Amino acid sequence: MAELTLDALRKLMREGGGVEDGVDLDGEILHSSFADLGYDSLAVLEIGALIEREYGTEVPDSAIGEITTPHEMIEFVRRGTVTAGHTDNSIVIDAPMELVWEMTNDVESWPELFSEYASAEILERQDETVRFRLTMHPDDEGKVWSWVSERTPDPRTRTVNAKRVETGPFEHMIIFWEYLQEQEGVRMRWVQDFHMKPSAPVDDAGMTDHLNRNTLVQMERIKGIVEAAAAK
Repeated sequence: MAELTLDALRKLMREGGGVEDGVDLDGEILHSSFADLGYDSLAVLEIGALIEREYGTEVPDSAIGEITTPHEMIEFVRRGTVTAGHTDNSIVIDAPMELVWEMTNDVESWPELFSEYASAEILERQDETVRFRLTMHPDDEGKVWSWVSERTPDPRTRTVNAKRVETGPFEHMIIFWEYLQEQEGVRMRWVQDFHMKPSAPVDDAGMTDHLNRNTLVQMERIKGIVEAAAAK
């Protein structure tokens, strides 16, 4: 059975619900909500029916309410389940786009940007993709967490797709970064989709709560550092 790709899903979206004026389905829509793209629940149901017909994967009505983005639809077809853990956080940084982009994508400087990282070691670069090892400061019990990740920034769309290669307590961890120019500054957005292993010390709900709290702390820290650099 063929894999459902984003381009294939775009085709089914056009077939199942059309395209509203002002919506660019050929743009960066992977983590945009179906609602923002002009597709209500009935349209998503129709798209699910088309997926079942063409890919043989049933998208039950009970799952439609939990599948809110093209990314989640693709993951559902690939895994047969809705991604259990999901966070979506953003902050506006009052600094030029180029400075925000360069500082936050300089992985080697992350120990200065993020309070939680003790080191960031670059392991490999291939075209735009960088593979690196992050090591955290010891936690309250003295344990040091470390893992390998990959990230691929796209300066043209001002987006980054990243994932954990060494997943540790996660079954999977996929991260999407987006930078949007707004009147007040640059909105930096992080979307995290994940699922915890049964052996993990926390479940999906617990990790969601942790990530939502910690993400806001790290974003506020990064905002302060970048805005201070812009003021120099």
